Amino acid sequence: MLELTIVVPAFNEAHRLEAGMLRFEAAVSAGAIDLEQTELVVIDDGSTDQTAAEATKLLAGIPHHRVIRLPFNQGKGAAVRAGVASARSLYTAYMDADMAIDPMAIPLLLDGLADHDLAIGCRALPDSMVETAYVVRSLMGRLFNELVTTGTGLGLKDTQCGFKALRTPVARLLFHLVRIDRFAFDVEILARARRLGLTITEVPVHWKHVEGSTVHPLHDSVTMLRDVYRSRRGMLTGPPVPTITVRPAEGGASVAVLAGQVSAILAEVLDGAPVPVIADGTGVTALLAMVDPADASLAHEALRLQMAPAEISRRALTLDGLARFGPLTGLLDASGTKPAGR
Repeated sequence: MLELTIVVPAFNEAHRLEAGMLRFEAAVSAGAIDLEQTELVVIDDGSTDQTAAEATKLLAGIPHHRVIRLPFNQGKGAAVRAGVASARSLYTAYMDADMAIDPMAIPLLLDGLADHDLAIGCRALPDSMVETAYVVRSLMGRLFNELVTTGTGLGLKDTQCGFKALRTPVARLLFHLVRIDRFAFDVEILARARRLGLTITEVPVHWKHVEGSTVHPLHDSVTMLRDVYRSRRGMLTGPPVPTITVRPAEGGASVAVLAGQVSAILAEVLDGAPVPVIADGTGVTALLAMVDPADASLAHEALRLQMAPAEISRRALTLDGLARFGPLTGLLDASGTKPAGR
């Protein structure tokens, strides 16, 4: 299994991909990124230029890479979601196509994930560096973060930094629950993580303004604030998560043993998709986040046949239902995808 999948959403970025890849290659040369353990996935979000063709050319020399093209422009959140759904690694990170955040900080993200569920870049930390001549754009970004922090109670200094990493089972769960397709998806991912008791750490980054951004500071900030407001009012509820629960038969295997068996069966049926598995005092619950309904049915049938005489049941859980498990940061360890440390 690969250690890391890096998802790069790209919309009409053909003119900036080469410069971004030069920054990526510099990080590889410096030893910050191990290409043997890292997959680079560019998601072309329905571009009208040659983004997909340029990405295919630039990534040709990378051992593990893919270019996925969405049929039409759906938004950055939708593009990152597509990348998360495709990931089969321990960790999933995403960063902007222009590599405005120096990829040299990738090890800091991964170090953060040794003890947390999410690690996010923060341009406001003392050790961070911000290079820009656009004072107005910078001030608007800070204002937006202040408004978000006040409105959501997240307590984070920089919600919009396009440089984040998650343990992949956590990423699948959160992106299943969040259906904001535009720029405010970052805020909602973090809010859902807080609601489920997942832990977040911020790491310092070096950010340098890159010309040619498709982000419009005023228009997109207004759109983001609108989505954040609608979310806080309960108007953007995500879909429930299909689940399969396995409870041991009397005198049968322990819950810990069941967790390993369930994970192994699901990995085979779901093509290695690292779905989160929760083990508590009563049994094991697989959260089939981002799993196609037909595949969910196959998983249920496989567990029913191979786990007999254990009790197998299916249901769908909303965000509130998931929260009733308690803080998921401890319970998700049963998925078997979190190494003991780096």
